[in-house]
Amino acid sequence: MELDQIDKQILNALFKKGRESLTKLEKVVYKSESETMSHTGIAKRISKLEDSGLLKIQANTNVNTLDYKALFLLMEMSNYDEVKNIIKAYEECPRVFLLAQVTGQYNLILGIIGQSLDVLYMYINNCGPTNKKGILHSAIIWTSEFLIPKFLPLNLFSGVSKEHKCENICKACEAFLSSECGGCANF
Repeated sequence: MELDQIDKQILNALFKKGRESLTKLEKVVYKSESETMSHTGIAKRISKLEDSGLLKIQANTNVNTLDYKALFLLMEMSNYDEVKNIIKAYEECPRVFLLAQVTGQYNLILGIIGQSLDVLYMYINNCGPTNKKGILHSAIIWTSEFLIPKFLPLNLFSGVSKEHKCENICKACEAFLSSECGGCANF
């Protein structure tokens, strides 16, 4: 998709203040040097950007304020089929905020969020992909604080667990049954 100057102005304004009203946006988005866009024109542009998949308006969460912890899991996989299996299993996991294929020593990187280090340890040891088939090597990098971005697109409080997709079933998990883990849908 090709962005024009108006689209770029709208995206920049929304980046600075995502809840800005359309009537305020019409004062800062210009069609020309002296003519601003109408709020209805801006609304149509925003809808076009959303429909194209370029823009998604959503609530993002400051994990530092919640005092949540995070880690990055790097995985070297045995083959591409195993890479696809991990992606399919964890693409909807509520704890995974980043899932990307990378090049170099590792094939995948996952960003994983939890309420505490204990929760993250429990996840890695019981539910995480490190104990899945096809992993040759993995490494964990623990974060201390998110500097940029401060806000992440997390769906922490949906109450819907996706444990069956990752092939982990909480009701059969020793950590879940002993109340050491509240399950992926329990933030």
